Amino acid sequence: MKTLQQLYKNGIVVFIQAPNASQAAPLAQALQAGGISCVLTAYDAPEALEFIQAVSPRLLAGAGNIRTPQEAQHALKAGAGFIISADVNPEIIRLCAEKNIPALPECRTSADVQAAAGLGLTAVSFSPDGANGPAALNALCADFPDMRFFISGGVTADTMNAYLSHKAVLACAVEGIVNNPPAEQDAAAVTRRAKEAVLKMLAFELRHVGINTPDAQTADETAGAFEKLFGFKKEDRGGAYFAADYIEVMKKQFYGTHGHIAVAAANADRAAYQLERAGARFNWDSAGYNPDGRLRVVYLQDEIGGFAVHILQK
Repeated sequence: MKTLQQLYKNGIVVFIQAPNASQAAPLAQALQAGGISCVLTAYDAPEALEFIQAVSPRLLAGAGNIRTPQEAQHALKAGAGFIISADVNPEIIRLCAEKNIPALPECRTSADVQAAAGLGLTAVSFSPDGANGPAALNALCADFPDMRFFISGGVTADTMNAYLSHKAVLACAVEGIVNNPPAEQDAAAVTRRAKEAVLKMLAFELRHVGINTPDAQTADETAGAFEKLFGFKKEDRGGAYFAADYIEVMKKQFYGTHGHIAVAAANADRAAYQLERAGARFNWDSAGYNPDGRLRVVYLQDEIGGFAVHILQK
């Protein structure tokens, strides 16, 4: 389902505790400028439906704490792009399936997840219980390796990576990016907090520098020079010699006029999504994938300072 993929690539879903319909448009603009295009609010919050209706043309908006099929109908009519129900309710799940909208019921136990899986769901919601949240999630993932989890509360930009680092996690509803109440928002501050949260999620770091050489012998000698001078142990890894993990010496001319630079990210799929939003272009013919289908490596289309650049899954 495309919406689940959108949630996964965003990673961060901004939780709006006290929605304000009149502030929906400027808030959406501020979040988009910060790299975030998904929000969540509770159905029973004042102005929730009006806010969802106002913000949904710009952002993917979710309605949480849905307790009845009637509430789900109201949220869907307002423009909700996904539903988080308070429990595993077959009628809510059926209603959302008819509209091709994801229903992510709150699941607290293995029995809850089993019931959701029995109804055909491949993704559910999970609300952490304090410091034990990651351990509880790991236990559920071990029991249900094919299930995906949306973390629906109790997470901030400082704690979200404990969950987002798990391959089974679709996204986190993150608190603190938008103040309560939204009427008091400073758009520039919202954008700044959103950008900071996205960078925390991606956790970019320089992984290695690549050097192009014409042949394997030259590559061997070049890597050997780094080992001799700096103690960076030389290792033949097939297509290139490495000097420790810092220098990759290619055995032939490869991407980049001068070579390449590898930038590692906590999640390569999310990094590519955010970089494309920022205007970067990718050479998708260069992409490599993990056995589970997640992106492992891909090069940017354009060089920077004569170097090809690729992102790499940590």
